[in-house]
Amino acid sequence: MTEARCTRPIVVTGCPRSGTTWVGSTVGASPDVLYLYEPFNDEAPHPIDVPERYLYVDPEAPADAVPDVAELVAMGRTRRRVRAAARAARLGTGFRAELPAHLAAREVSKAPRRFVSARRTLFKDPLAFFAAEWLEQQHDAMVVMMVRHPAGMISSYIKLGWSCEVDSLLRQPGIVERFTGSLGDEIDRYRDQPDDRLGGLILQWKIFAHAALILRDEHPQWRYMSHENVCDEPEVQFEGLFAQLELPWTERLRAKVVADSTASQVDPAQHRQHALQRDSRALSGAWRERLSDEDRARIEAETGPLWDSLRSLAWSAPDRVAS
Repeated sequence: MTEARCTRPIVVTGCPRSGTTWVGSTVGASPDVLYLYEPFNDEAPHPIDVPERYLYVDPEAPADAVPDVAELVAMGRTRRRVRAAARAARLGTGFRAELPAHLAAREVSKAPRRFVSARRTLFKDPLAFFAAEWLEQQHDAMVVMMVRHPAGMISSYIKLGWSCEVDSLLRQPGIVERFTGSLGDEIDRYRDQPDDRLGGLILQWKIFAHAALILRDEHPQWRYMSHENVCDEPEVQFEGLFAQLELPWTERLRAKVVADSTASQVDPAQHRQHALQRDSRALSGAWRERLSDEDRARIEAETGPLWDSLRSLAWSAPDRVAS
């Protein structure tokens, strides 16, 4: 008798710029998985309609609280994908107006084998960080939470020319009430000094870090991984992750991880948003070359103790401590 495989959806989320794309694309390479790239992002190929970036969704909110999420979760079933693809064929060029049809048409042309074999959906989306509890409770998702050293996240934002996103976080009462209780002074300083870009990015990282620690206490069943651990020991990290997610770990996937983690290091001065092949061991500390001594010192002074607490929650191989 063939052993039944897990069909629960998967959510790979985490602090911004923490390696969710690498982890998500690797998990998404499994033939059991239908990979959905950032559905909470309005710039993604199959976006859902949300009122805020990093939208907070109360865990007790009904399953249909966020439009189209249930439809995306259901696309993990082959029959649902086939019906959606047939709908796309009937609609002709109008299929783009319907999310399931759009996704099915895109997947059947992009990855026809996976279209047939996939048993579960994967949401790869850092913008789903504050919706992860709801996705687990209302849609039975298995959650992977990524974290990263503050200087890594901050230097990445600076090199990409991105502004901090604290305002979006502070507009949402659910985030403020649950996750910013000890950050009142930092929030007041941010509002008083809106031109302090580095200060804003430090505050943003601290909000996510505090939230990750609170969520770890409330959801110990989630998989917590640090960008640094994945970079330092990718094969061990991914093999452990696949086991927890109840996905087959194959030699083809191992070879992909090796190839993706041993390529030539991207020049930090030519920083790219989603470079999927890299010298991963060099990448974990590349921020040291991208930040000034002054900025590094400030980040360390304002985040050091919190990072020590945060990195301790990330899974590492036996007899190994996250760095």
